Amino acid sequence: MKLFLRYIGLSLLCVILIANTGCGKEDAIEVQQDLYEVIVDKPVVRIGHNEEVNVNVMLGNGGYSVKSYNEQVATATVDGEQITIKSGIQNGATTVEVTDAEGIKTDISVNVGLFELEFNEQTIEMEVNEEKELIVTMGNFSSNDELTYAVKDETVISVENTDKLRPYYTIRGLKIGETAITFTDAKGKQATVSVKINPVSIDVSNLTPKVGVNNKIVITVEKGNGGYTMEATDNTIVRIEKVDDNNFSLLGLKAGTTDLTVSDQEGQELTLSITVSEADKVVNLGSNNSFEVPFEIDGEKAQNLTSLNSITFEARIKIDDLNGSSDARINTVMGIEKIFLLRVDVRKGGSNQDDRYLQLAADDKGGIRYESTNKIEKNKWYNVTVVLDGSKTGDERIALYINGVKEEFGYKAGKLDDLKGIDLTENFYIGQSDGKRWLNGSITYARIWDKALNADEISNQNGLLLTEEKDGLVANWIFSNGNGNTDTFVSLSGNAFEAKALNMVSTWTEDPILTNVP
Repeated sequence: MKLFLRYIGLSLLCVILIANTGCGKEDAIEVQQDLYEVIVDKPVVRIGHNEEVNVNVMLGNGGYSVKSYNEQVATATVDGEQITIKSGIQNGATTVEVTDAEGIKTDISVNVGLFELEFNEQTIEMEVNEEKELIVTMGNFSSNDELTYAVKDETVISVENTDKLRPYYTIRGLKIGETAITFTDAKGKQATVSVKINPVSIDVSNLTPKVGVNNKIVITVEKGNGGYTMEATDNTIVRIEKVDDNNFSLLGLKAGTTDLTVSDQEGQELTLSITVSEADKVVNLGSNNSFEVPFEIDGEKAQNLTSLNSITFEARIKIDDLNGSSDARINTVMGIEKIFLLRVDVRKGGSNQDDRYLQLAADDKGGIRYESTNKIEKNKWYNVTVVLDGSKTGDERIALYINGVKEEFGYKAGKLDDLKGIDLTENFYIGQSDGKRWLNGSITYARIWDKALNADEISNQNGLLLTEEKDGLVANWIFSNGNGNTDTFVSLSGNAFEAKALNMVSTWTEDPILTNVP
């Protein structure tokens, strides 16, 4: 132990001396250099009788020696970094081992004789844009430059040699068709690989979709050949609408299961099964959940919703608890804070803070407020509507409806003529505003129109679920439970705008109108 400690002490002293005064070469601690693996430019050698080939060491640590494991097949000598391999007196295979001065080894596989060209695959079949590896496993060549190829039709496939040292090729399908690759080696031997490129098989985002009655989901074709169509075996169960080249919306019509067949322009087909479930409950957002709606099309704002002079909001709600002072006594229905917001609030300037009224709040100073005469109470279902009519002036520009009946204003304030050019594409929420003021209850549907509905239209569809496209109906969400617990509801109208929940919806409330569909 004393000798060991003394050795450590002397070593540390030497390091210190090197740093300050220097030690002799014989005393300095040597630094171990990294060793290189041995790499040669021809890891596989194929030669005939009375032939030889030179193999170069491309990387290593110098001082090379070589050994053939069967000198009857081939012998090997080395001069510096060049290895010479000569054929022996018999055909066959052997291995030449290369060792450098540091003991690092590598092997060269040697084949002696006259060989037929062979491949890992004699025929290749794949799809457009698919890739496969082709390897020339035998032939009369020792390097890639001793092997050539020709493609019969270069519009069908591309061929790329992906390894500088070995005959590894990547074949990529470019278009539907058939072709062949003919290889020729150093001895003139030829062989052909046949290639067939098939249409791309169809794949979709969901092979077993589930949707509720009066709910909609979107299926995306993720792979195929374009020109897609989709058909249902039973179109009384689901209605299919093509959204764009790759997307189809599926609207549940009645409970049941049916097959859907997706086809493309190349005749490829894919069959999937959809289940439509009966919806008997609607979303309960409670006191901490809401929906955000980014009105975007292909990542850009929906331009038809950026400057509106006429708007109609419709919703069916049931409030479980009227919010307290921490939420400014506001239960939010839908809209944009300080821009155009439908909510339930106390009477402006009213003496009874327990009474709540349907209210439109608009403009960034809260100066535009129009409130209903009739109260909104908790634990009751209400169909609520607000209309902005750009064709009218003054108070006539705003109308509030409760259960299809137009309300007299219990309170009104603000310059409605200034309410125009409304942009709905930013900070639109259903069930909350200002990061709080939750609906604190249930919601069955929410609808947005880019026009002012009249009293008859509102009365006629009061409390009804709308499932058909209608003029001016730009967004239409039905928040029923047919899809199971979910955080996303897709608009049945317009551009399938998604209402995305802050939290997964797992609480549901019964609403008798679910079966009342026109």
